[in-house]
Amino acid sequence: MRGLWVGLVGLVGLGVVAGLPSAWAFARSADRIRSASDVPETEVGLVLGAGVRWDGTPSLILQGRLDVAKDLYEAGKIRRIIVSGSPESRGYSEPAVMRHHLVSHGVPADAIVLDESGVDTWQSCRRAAGEFGLRELTVISTRFHLRRAVAMCRRLGVDAHGVGHDAAADWRLERVAARGARREFLATVKAFWYSR
Repeated sequence: MRGLWVGLVGLVGLGVVAGLPSAWAFARSADRIRSASDVPETEVGLVLGAGVRWDGTPSLILQGRLDVAKDLYEAGKIRRIIVSGSPESRGYSEPAVMRHHLVSHGVPADAIVLDESGVDTWQSCRRAAGEFGLRELTVISTRFHLRRAVAMCRRLGVDAHGVGHDAAADWRLERVAARGARREFLATVKAFWYSR
């Protein structure tokens, strides 16, 4: 009987440890995930990287994020865009690829700032708060990633809202979106303990 209780307590403890990070991300991002039309205006939008294709163009997931950023810029919701990612993605600078895509779609080059040290979400948020000294921004990512990204920025003292690209609505990205949503659970666990 004692072994049963120990096992039960262990399962409950494991459930708390696993569920706490998701509850943290949800609480920190509550009322902060917005649509392009109702997000508050901020000076800066932070676009988080999501991979480059072999030909040096943005992945489909990244294209979606960049399209959201362009739409927010054109609507006057943001006035500058930080493109944050790895300096080495399949032989290309991810932020340089992001800037090229935005400029080729009508965003002025002088409105875009490169951050080649944003190798993951935590580093991108940390640099936004530290190196760039931002106290508010709009995080632009994929919907399944937004809660964690906004929570991490807020953990660093940045008043962040998020607008996401709905990858699940694109038939070419349905499987990627489902895989990303599953991965997000473990990434949120890591973010919760890593960013404390």
